[in-house]
Amino acid sequence: MNWKRNKFVLLYCCIVILLYCVGGCGYTAKTILPEGIKTVHVDMFKNSIDITKEVSAKDKYEVYRPNLEVDLRDAIVNRVFLDGNFKMADKDSADAVLEGRILEYRKDPLRYQNEVVQEYRISLVCDAKLINQKDHSILFEEENITGDATYFTTGALQKTETSALSDAMSDLARRIINKIVENW
Repeated sequence: MNWKRNKFVLLYCCIVILLYCVGGCGYTAKTILPEGIKTVHVDMFKNSIDITKEVSAKDKYEVYRPNLEVDLRDAIVNRVFLDGNFKMADKDSADAVLEGRILEYRKDPLRYQNEVVQEYRISLVCDAKLINQKDHSILFEEENITGDATYFTTGALQKTETSALSDAMSDLARRIINKIVENW
């Protein structure tokens, strides 16, 4: 009788511990930022891609595109609206300001057929920083965040480079906002 009771208590304790472990996985749907951060202003990211540098074999796929910073800002603003954790505000009234630098825009060939590129990967790399307007403290800072998209140059799945770049900017904006909100 005593053995059966001890076995039951042991099983009960194991179940309780298991439930605590599974129930406390740490996922949350709310932002990790301080309570006072409700509005954000997205500054124009600085385009730091150097078009004057010598092209080496390593960076021969690096590309410069005018007004890239404008399009990236628009993609980030759209993502802020879609995410819903912040409201947009002008710089003077915002709780925080998101700023950054575009470091790299690459167009790497992925697939060839008869020495003609059939598929490319576009990568957009930037640094981002979220600054508290009240005390100018850095709330979030991440380097080398990358947004990617692939596109085909021929066939039924054919896309333009501009369309693929738009997809890469949307991916980059999603990654930036997710990192700020969820720190993932």
